[in-house]
Amino acid sequence: MSLAHTQLPFAEQINYFRRKLDLPTESYADIYGAEHDHAFVVAGANRLDMVADFRKAVDKAIADGTTLEEFRRDFDDIVAKYGWQYHGGRDWRSRIIYDTNLHASYQAGRYEQQQEMKHLRPFWEYRHRDGQKHPRPEHEAWNGLVLHCDDPWWQTHYPVNAYGCKCTVFAHSKRSLERRGLKVGEAPAVEWQQQLIGKNSNNPRVVSVPKGIDPGFDRIPGKNAGREGLQRLFDKASAVPPKLATHAMQQVLDNPRARALLTQEITKMVDTVASEMVARGVSKSIGVIAPDILADLAARKLMPATAVITLRDKDILHILRTSKAGMHLPINFLHHIADHLQAPQAVLLDTTQSEPALLYVFDLGGNKGKVVLKLGYESRVKDAETGAKQNVLLNILRSGGTFVWDAKAQQGLAHYTLIKGKL
Repeated sequence: MSLAHTQLPFAEQINYFRRKLDLPTESYADIYGAEHDHAFVVAGANRLDMVADFRKAVDKAIADGTTLEEFRRDFDDIVAKYGWQYHGGRDWRSRIIYDTNLHASYQAGRYEQQQEMKHLRPFWEYRHRDGQKHPRPEHEAWNGLVLHCDDPWWQTHYPVNAYGCKCTVFAHSKRSLERRGLKVGEAPAVEWQQQLIGKNSNNPRVVSVPKGIDPGFDRIPGKNAGREGLQRLFDKASAVPPKLATHAMQQVLDNPRARALLTQEITKMVDTVASEMVARGVSKSIGVIAPDILADLAARKLMPATAVITLRDKDILHILRTSKAGMHLPINFLHHIADHLQAPQAVLLDTTQSEPALLYVFDLGGNKGKVVLKLGYESRVKDAETGAKQNVLLNILRSGGTFVWDAKAQQGLAHYTLIKGKL
């Protein structure tokens, strides 16, 4: 029976899926483990428009409960539209995309609900679904296992645990356990195995996974979809062409929850710097250069290496220290800088510096506000995975302040080129 016919969609499931960023990939190994909480991918679908079409088809399956056969019609249409050459047979590949996304989103939604209710139902029971054509012995052995919800075992064994896995988790109160004759057990010993992934990709590597779990499934679906997840999305967006990144990240930033999380991150960072007046090497991605601005830069052969905008604590400190008396940007403005960058009054281009820069101007209801975004600023940063330092090109908010829009200000902007909005 189709998964869509046995599990009704619900808000947490739908929202988990819709928070994801569309990303093109060359291989299934390009996105791994918890990164799937933040990115929607179809392995080998390397065009953003094709990924977007697959996303619509999967979203319809999740939200409307369409069947596998209905999804396969969408799959066939997308394959024909783009002439996509994929690995595996049509029935197998379409089922993998359908089942994996539906069940992972379902389990992520259940996890969110169970977290909210764990003070009432703190005991979790592993359930293996009967009737599987090729059941995994380990999954069958875990069937009926009851552990406290905070037991570390769940961090690697909360379903989904493999391709095609239909296992799930039921939450119980103490009374519920007694009524069903269930008892809290002991977590099985975890036997770790080394497995090679991405053998034929550009990034083959060996990973450690528990026995009985497919590589990348040793995680709790949805657990990493918060603040950390937003920065992971920006990291992924930094690695794709700017035009693709800005369109993809805009989907995320259009989500009110994502914007609220980003504002919370920025507020904490700004307040810490303002309180200590010390920079500690902290940086965060806070937005992307808008598509129309990127198009203008591309036409001028000034396309930056990335569309992502970075805010460093050293630059916050610079803004706070160098602002002239009475002409500084309000702290609250900096708290909401991500929102302001999406809706400037005007954007101007300065090509007189060693690195091109964009001047964002904002209407503050009297004076004007401004921030300078330096493009392609070379910076030495630590790689999140390897820990090694490397030189990268960033778009950084280097300075900011307020000014009075008068003849002197107009003269000062004479060497700038207006590329968006008006003054």
